[in-house]
Amino acid sequence: MTRRLILFDVDGTLIRRGDPAHLAAIDHALHRVLPTTRHVSIDQIDFDGKVDRQLFGLLLERAGLGPTVPEAMLQALFDAAVDAYRVIWGDRHGDDDLLPGVRELLTRLRGDERVALGVLTGGLRGVVERKLHRLGLADCLPVGAFGDEVERRPALLPLAVSRAAAHYGVPFPPSRVVVVGDTPHDVDCAHSGGAAAVGVATGRFTVTELRGAGADTALENLAETDRVVATLLTVATAGSPVEAQAKGCP
Repeated sequence: MTRRLILFDVDGTLIRRGDPAHLAAIDHALHRVLPTTRHVSIDQIDFDGKVDRQLFGLLLERAGLGPTVPEAMLQALFDAAVDAYRVIWGDRHGDDDLLPGVRELLTRLRGDERVALGVLTGGLRGVVERKLHRLGLADCLPVGAFGDEVERRPALLPLAVSRAAAHYGVPFPPSRVVVVGDTPHDVDCAHSGGAAAVGVATGRFTVTELRGAGADTALENLAETDRVVATLLTVATAGSPVEAQAKGCP
């Protein structure tokens, strides 16, 4: 049986959109590493759809330090942001941030031999891993691609697929990859690599808007576990046939 790889966006898809601690950590890191940038804030730029590496680049450019940024400077900013996120969150568990149905869905999928799971997110690896650990989801999502590793969101997909293939020991052709996300940017990322896109209207975009952006299907949320599992096991990109073995879904 060829497994189906399902890659989840995090903010707005698994947890509520606009994690204030995440945004605050980016600002804190910028001002800590480069004190002369205190007049610059993430609130001043459009961060929708952008990966964190890209966000830091834009902030530095706004501060007059771009567009070419030394990798060592970026890494120092990434490390400072991860440290700041840990401090800002403290001992809070964050369960209130988890969107309806997510824990039940990931628990079900983790036990399904037809499925392999991972994350595809624009957030910094260290920040995202802390989010997943504090919510008890890290074991469900063992691989992925993160926003400190690429310049633009579409580059996340081949990286995540490659890591999943190495982790699970099986290849994942595009017809067996599904990206789940809450924005048109997630849809575009999926289709850039031939994967199916499942939109979830748990961010600021509606089902209608996500379908209009090209999502192969769109859901209000991830709350009805049986229905969501069935969707994830059968969805296909336009023009790609659904493989017969996927039709045995719950």
